[in-house]
Amino acid sequence: MKDVVVIGGGPSGMAAAVKLAGKGYDVALIERKEELGGILDQCIHDGFGTKIFGKALSGPEFAGHFMDEVSKLGLDVHLNTYVKSVNAGGDVKELVTVSPRGVERIKARSIVYAIGCRERHPFEIKVGGTRPAGVYTAGMVQRLVNLYGILPGRRVLIVGGGDVGMIVARHLYLEGVESITVVFPEEFFVGLPRNVQQCILDFNIPFRPRTVVKEMVGKERVEGAILVKVDENWRPIPGTEEFYPCDTVIFSVGLVPYAKKLRAIGAEIDPRTRGPVVNEFFETTVRGVFAAGNLVQIFDYVDDAVESAYIAADGVEKYLKGEKRLDNPVPFKPGSNVRTLTPHRLEWKDERPVVAFLRPAVEGRAWIIVRGGNGEILKKEFRQYVRPSTLERIEIPREAISGAEEVYVDVARV
Repeated sequence: MKDVVVIGGGPSGMAAAVKLAGKGYDVALIERKEELGGILDQCIHDGFGTKIFGKALSGPEFAGHFMDEVSKLGLDVHLNTYVKSVNAGGDVKELVTVSPRGVERIKARSIVYAIGCRERHPFEIKVGGTRPAGVYTAGMVQRLVNLYGILPGRRVLIVGGGDVGMIVARHLYLEGVESITVVFPEEFFVGLPRNVQQCILDFNIPFRPRTVVKEMVGKERVEGAILVKVDENWRPIPGTEEFYPCDTVIFSVGLVPYAKKLRAIGAEIDPRTRGPVVNEFFETTVRGVFAAGNLVQIFDYVDDAVESAYIAADGVEKYLKGEKRLDNPVPFKPGSNVRTLTPHRLEWKDERPVVAFLRPAVEGRAWIIVRGGNGEILKKEFRQYVRPSTLERIEIPREAISGAEEVYVDVARV
């Protein structure tokens, strides 16, 4: 029987497995693909690792660091392995896996889920029209271009003003596509400012704010899309429809935690993050089952996703050692101007600060305020600039929230 099984061989899964193995625990790492690395295998641009390693690495370089650590530690790695079912009840968890070796059962004392997220598709944002060839998600395009050397098209329309869409636009420009236009419903790009500058402005890539795709046009292959202007509430403005000719439409309209596997074992899901409800050590509402990385919420930086895996590994250790929990868990709630917040509750007796991640609902100079249920301020931290597109991180000393019956986190503009 394993001490812990980590499901998912991306950066977060590898980070959790490496840290737990370094603590001396018997770890199995399961990955459904033929290689470790997760989504980073296809992310050849740099910018990864600036927080953890102090330098900008490409996706494969970042993943390669943890792959080397996995190899050095001699971890029990199961590639090409699909987890068919999990029985997480009781102290012993049982997983049923399917692989070229056949159907196997693995027993473990704890589980860490690090299975990441999925891309939203066109039908989730209610795009009408036909279903021709030439319609992709941004992640699929990265895989086609970076791993297989296949250019998806020549005249490209990219839908979405986030980071991935901007990065794909730059890459396709450098690969020599004939034309690129980026459309999005917001007033301006919603990704990181560095990507706006380095991916769009530096290459003079055309973009249209306050614009969405109303309908895709084409029978066998995409022939174009009907674009329409929208108001500040994203409502289409009648009479602004326009046909945009293209042979490829790429949707980069957000990521969603792949939480249905956790829902299947009874874990509670947060409707805001669409990931699991977790405590300060990223344990779900199922005892002994932890989550890490983009499965919990969508992180802007892989460094933060890896930090969540390290914290989850510490939580696994506390669980396996049977350390004491609080008699009454403390709810941790998003307050004013906060869209999402993790963790959702404080549950363990521990002296380490609580690391919280929050997504603001406002933009500008602001204070991040941690307060008790009665309104008393427990911690206050100034930020020069916050925006909804950037996840904020704050450390909260345990002594600051000691005795609080509930904790709220607000963002107050200056």
